[in-house]
Parts: sequence; structure tokens; C-alpha cells
Amino acid sequence: MKKAQRICSLIPAAITTSLCLFAIPTKSVDACGWWGDGEMNRHNDLALTAPNGQSAPQSLTLKASKLPGRIGYGIAVEEPGLAMPYLQATQGRQVNRIAELKAFGFETVIDLGTPEKTARLHRSETEALGMRYISIPVDGAVPSQEQVDDFTQQVIDASNSRLLVYSPTSALLGAMWAAYRFNLGAPLEFAIKQGKNLGMEAEQEAALRKRMAIKKGLLPYSSE
Repeated sequence: MKKAQRICSLIPAAITTSLCLFAIPTKSVDACGWWGDGEMNRHNDLALTAPNGQSAPQSLTLKASKLPGRIGYGIAVEEPGLAMPYLQATQGRQVNRIAELKAFGFETVIDLGTPEKTARLHRSETEALGMRYISIPVDGAVPSQEQVDDFTQQVIDASNSRLLVYSPTSALLGAMWAAYRFNLGAPLEFAIKQGKNLGMEAEQEAALRKRMAIKKGLLPYSSE
């Protein structure tokens, strides 16, 4: 009898936990992570410093684009051809709530490679803050040319405000950025270098080099 009473007493708590995990708020979002699905174990007032004493990294690197905990990678785009490390845009502070990004002037977020179900949650939280949310659901390791063209146009459209590009992996962020820079007319090696600095991997580089060679007419066309 005592065992049964103990089990019954646990049921309300289990139900409450389940509702907390799966309910989608319609107005405000009380996130337990950057978008409600990350960690919240960093101090909001923690400012990172480089060895030279500067408050934030000054170049696009894998480390500078890493978001707090395990919630992904991001870069800030000030204008179509210019990106800066996420940490530089936030003055070295490891922002761990989407609402804090708005305080740093971000008005648009491009979300790469996030599954549709999770993207709906991300959209709900972002738009509740009055920010624009754009999802480009890349399934594989390399974005298609159509997705790169979409990304390019979205960045251009958001050029009058600060934009954050988010990706769950550094490899996807690097591959998209390299393809985008080439799309804008950057030299091939420059675009590849920036992509690799952000985490693009060897197989992605090979695939993009082949695509770029086809676009320049150096290789015959083949469907991806």
C-alpha cells in the first residue's frame, strides 16, 4: 500500500514536467536555453578577453563563433560582404538567451539545418521578441545551390540591420558561408579559407570546389 501511495504521489510531478517540456507558448517564452533547447550554465556578465587584452576576438574562427554550452555556432553579419565573430558582436559576452541578442541590436536570425519541428519552436520564440526568423532546413552536409541562393538573398534583404546566422554545427556554418561568399563574387580560395576557419570539413570543401568549378565552366555540368 505504501509503495502504491508513493508511486501515485510522483504522478503529478511527472505530468507537470511533461507539460513543461512539450507545451509551446503563444506569447512569451521562458526558455531553458538560447532557444529553449540549450544549456543555461554560463554567467550572462562573463566577458571573454583575448591574450592581448581585447574584449573579443577580431577574426572569424571556430572558437569565436561557438555559442554557450552545446547550442551551436553563430556569426553576425553587419552587411552582405562583412561578417564578424558572434563574440565580437556581443562585446565578448556569452549570450545564452535569444532575448539578449535583441539588446545587442540583432533584428534577424537565419537558422540553418534545424529540423522543422524544432524550427517552429525557434520561430515562436524569436518572433515573440519582434525579431525576424528565417529557417533554411539543410538536410545534408552541403547546402544545395538553391539553398545558397536563398541564403544570399536573405542576407542582402537584412542588410539594413544586424543579422545572426545560426547553425547547430560548425561544419554547416562554414560550408554555407564559403558558398555564399563565392556566390557574392569572392575569389575561390578566399571563400574556401573563410569557410574552413569557421569549421568547414574536407568533404564539404571538395564538394563546393567541384560545384564552383562547374559554375565557372571549368567542369561539365552534373546534377547534385
